[in-house]
Amino acid sequence: MIGGAVHPVTHVTTAERRRVLRARRLRRGGVWVARVALAAFVIVAWDLASGTLVRPFFVSNPEAVGERLLEWLGGEDEFWFHARFTLTSAGVGFVAGAVLGVAVAWPLALWRTAYRIVEPYFLVAYSVPAVALGPVFILWFGIGLTPKIVLAAYFVFFVVFINTVEGIRQVPQGYVDVARVMGASRAATMRSVLFPGALPYVLAALRITLPAAMIGAVVGEFIASNRGIGYLTRAAAGRYQTSGVIAGTIVLAAIVLLLGIALRPLSRALRWQPEVRLRGGGGQ
Repeated sequence: MIGGAVHPVTHVTTAERRRVLRARRLRRGGVWVARVALAAFVIVAWDLASGTLVRPFFVSNPEAVGERLLEWLGGEDEFWFHARFTLTSAGVGFVAGAVLGVAVAWPLALWRTAYRIVEPYFLVAYSVPAVALGPVFILWFGIGLTPKIVLAAYFVFFVVFINTVEGIRQVPQGYVDVARVMGASRAATMRSVLFPGALPYVLAALRITLPAAMIGAVVGEFIASNRGIGYLTRAAAGRYQTSGVIAGTIVLAAIVLLLGIALRPLSRALRWQPEVRLRGGGGQ
């Protein structure tokens, strides 16, 4: 009798779970359909407006931009050379900024007196727009790869630094006290208590600064460079080739989008953590 009462409940629960999963899949499918429809609407409206409401000189047209994208992606070795340059400067700058951000934040978060001494200088440095520092980096390091790496690292460093400090400070003092009472050394406390507590803040900061590193590298290419996707876009603007400008913008947007998709596993890995409020995440 008891067994007979249990089976219907299990059956209903399983059916309900299937219904919820089916509804979720339908919802996701509907979202993708809406996204594709919106993109198609924008392209059609763009094509209709070009040459009628707006001069093609200002907005080009989908056909010309598509042809330019096919030329770049379909076989021009020059484009892939420039793409590698941009991705290299953004990638190296991201790693350098992240490593420096964590390395500098860790001792300062533990040594509060030192942090209070340097905090005003960090705030002043962070308040300076990175775009304004671009010409300075160009003067110091030339127009090669180095200033783009430095600018990308600048975009990353402060966000990682601020959130690493915040993450360490958010670890309850009681956890640290318990570790010390149990005889844990300072190194063991850092490894087993402080680091796991700060990790969600660090990973969340890395997730939002990877696209920022790309922005920093491209800004450096816009200011002064003879390589990179930003350089290609700026060169097209100098020749009044609207299709090249729009194609370059689309490529950069696609790269940032792909980076965001690549970082989704990191977001899923953080779902078990409580909500983390990032600091200093605004663009510069």
